[in-house]
Amino acid sequence: MANNYHQLSLKDTFSDCKDMFVDDVPSFFQLLEQHFDISLFIPQTFYNAFYQHLGRKRDYPLTGFLSALILQKIFSIPTVSLLILLLNLCKELRDFCGFSKVPDPPLFTRFKLDFADHLDLMFQQMVDYTEPICQQIDSSLAQILTFDTS
Repeated sequence: MANNYHQLSLKDTFSDCKDMFVDDVPSFFQLLEQHFDISLFIPQTFYNAFYQHLGRKRDYPLTGFLSALILQKIFSIPTVSLLILLLNLCKELRDFCGFSKVPDPPLFTRFKLDFADHLDLMFQQMVDYTEPICQQIDSSLAQILTFDTS
């Protein structure tokens, strides 16, 4: 009996992920949790600035704000108000971000204003990491994505 082997490709994996994103959102969050550790991209200076800014324990984790803002872009959520509404309605989204309660709109605004330089540095590190992967999937699309993230 002959064995049928199937060569996995990055493009097939990307397509499967895209299908899962559309058809099965809880599985999409599980996939992100298994394969994407946002803390690897956060510079130590960002952690220091975020947790020393107030001089007391924060109610919301740094990774929570960052995860929420990244998911806002992934899901094409146009406003922070709509993001907050979805966080309130979707337990999987809230859990993925690590929020036991959802931050108010002014907190998101202050976060983006107070830590703009740190966010820029972190996203540049993410581009440096993901750009070679995108090149393997589709080089012409990778150029557009790299330009868009800047």
